Amino acid sequence: MEHTLSIAGNQKTADFEQAVQVLQANGFTVLRQLAANRAAEMSGNGSAVEIEQYLADLQVDWCLHKTPVQIAEVLVCDMDSTIIGQECIDELAEMAGVGAQVKAITETAMQGGLEFSSSLTERVAQLAGLHEDILRQCWNDRIRINPGARQLIATMNRLGAKTALVSGGFTWFADMVAKAVGFNEAYANQLVIKNHKLTGEVLEPILDGAAKRAHLLRLSKGRLRTCAIGDGANDLAMIKAADIGISYRAKPIVERSANGRIRHTDLTTALLFQGISPDQWQNDH
Repeated sequence: MEHTLSIAGNQKTADFEQAVQVLQANGFTVLRQLAANRAAEMSGNGSAVEIEQYLADLQVDWCLHKTPVQIAEVLVCDMDSTIIGQECIDELAEMAGVGAQVKAITETAMQGGLEFSSSLTERVAQLAGLHEDILRQCWNDRIRINPGARQLIATMNRLGAKTALVSGGFTWFADMVAKAVGFNEAYANQLVIKNHKLTGEVLEPILDGAAKRAHLLRLSKGRLRTCAIGDGANDLAMIKAADIGISYRAKPIVERSANGRIRHTDLTTALLFQGISPDQWQNDH
């Protein structure tokens, strides 16, 4: 059975043209060019494992579509290490002098080695006693929006999609990121703050992988076309449930379950994976 394959590369390298040639040599044909020397849709027979082998040595991102290529009506994105380049809890922990302990737990959890809710509780406990001003300081000094995020969300909003930020991190940062990038909605975990200090607790229920999937399904009402983007194990459920599930510079456990992979390019590639050419992109929200 033939599938549609979207591929996208960096114009600064010749890898995209090489990728087209390699795929053609393995029976794929070009359906259309989305961006000259950068992106195309192709048709052919091949599993994700085979495509990964064909393109392993090339800096090219790709999406093997489950269904015909269409623009998503719902876009749900993870925040930490996806829309922003950092893990907020790791940055807070480093500022508090407990960075090594917390980062080790975060990495294990994102790789799928720990249950998310318990790992979050354990990490947040390390922040007990910090003054709430550290949140603003962290935002100002350490948090950066990833390339292509604003253009991705601005374009999806203009096309009428529902856009939601769903984070296993904290509402304080999620609200700031959603406003900066232009998401319609944002959901995350609420840090408990008393007398202007973090208590080391988060309010129940914790927003975990199952809750992310639930938000995707709620927004889609079971019938709208969906796209989900994330990097860690707690994004697996929503990525598997989405029509287009995209891993962004992700852990191996996530890449194996995603039908779209962004490793080398920026977040605007998620637009190319939906067949949206650059002349349709919105520059700002």
